[in-house]
Amino acid sequence: GPLRGASQTTKHPSMASIPEPRPSVHAKTGDKSKSRANGIKVRRYVRRTPGGGGLVARSLRLAKSQWFILAVFTSIFLAKMNPSFGIKGGPLKPEVTVKYIGVGLIFFMSGLSLKTEELAAAAMNVKVHVTIQGFSLLVTPLMICVLAGFLETSFLPLMGVEAGGDVLSLLMGIRVLSCLPPPVSTGLILTKATEGNEAVAIFNGTIGAFLGVIVTPLLVMKVTGGSANVPIASIFSKLFVTVVLPLALGQIAKYSSIISSSTLKRIPFSTFRSLILLMIIYTTFCSTFMKELQITGGFFLGLAAVLLMQQICNMFFVKAICKSQKMTRSDTVAAMFCAVHKSLTLGMPIAGIVFEGDPKLAIITIPLLVYHPMQILLGSLLVPTLRKWVANDGVLPTTSK
Repeated sequence: GPLRGASQTTKHPSMASIPEPRPSVHAKTGDKSKSRANGIKVRRYVRRTPGGGGLVARSLRLAKSQWFILAVFTSIFLAKMNPSFGIKGGPLKPEVTVKYIGVGLIFFMSGLSLKTEELAAAAMNVKVHVTIQGFSLLVTPLMICVLAGFLETSFLPLMGVEAGGDVLSLLMGIRVLSCLPPPVSTGLILTKATEGNEAVAIFNGTIGAFLGVIVTPLLVMKVTGGSANVPIASIFSKLFVTVVLPLALGQIAKYSSIISSSTLKRIPFSTFRSLILLMIIYTTFCSTFMKELQITGGFFLGLAAVLLMQQICNMFFVKAICKSQKMTRSDTVAAMFCAVHKSLTLGMPIAGIVFEGDPKLAIITIPLLVYHPMQILLGSLLVPTLRKWVANDGVLPTTSK
């Protein structure tokens, strides 16, 4: 028609040779793609197509991405349904399968995957070690003793709590809990799961266990006024069998080419560690559910809330300390787990020795029994968030023009 012809005749001659820009074949749906045609930059916007699949497909994708958290709650549910299966002396034999085989495998895999120079470098990272051990064996006992003293002398008398009551026994148990060193295995597993500094976790878990054998009994005697003879030789031998020996064997297997480097790359270390952690969670809750807690439901919920807030506040406190010292995020995550977690393995024997014959011993050990599964559960729930946080270390946010 005339209008169409008129439109064509009004084009500038210099524009006649410029073809229409074609969209890039590499453009992804929903992205802003750029292409050039004879020096002209063209910007093209493509409407994003909604993701396929219905409710079932989306639920399956969510379950696949969050499988570990779902597995944690499943383990707790199974422990509640049949706790006798996973207790000491039960069919699962956790005193062997978890304590020796499971923990030994963790450190053997660490020996396979860890470079010797990384472990040596971690040993020289004095700033991190002082932060972890100082917070675990000095700052935490001091804070808890001050808080417990305030509650005993000021707050509880106002509430009408009598001397020698169950609440005071729980406070004594919290005092004992604060003196315990970091655990050997759970701190390492959670640190590795979050892509934290594995070497720092190994070093501090091992050193903390050795220090705990000497320092923890002294701290417990100081805060309780008791005395104890700790079986140091027995504890050292168990540490050697479950930590030092598997780690050394892993290093030997790695550097003697018993296991080829191509095979090591195919081994899903992260998945194996997650499965062992789930086994630890399951057996821990089996033991917890089998014990009859000799306190009311209100006291138990109050204790759980106090211990949970203590863990969360301590983790933020450690994170702030690490930030003030300009530590990397991988070191910070290792410090958050190792400095805040407490070893039930050393705590129960020491409590049994110090309070032997005390009718309140069962109540005194309740904080230890509650804190141990709680630290594993809280740490497991934080794994996805902390892994993303560590992965973004040093990544600057992008800005759009």
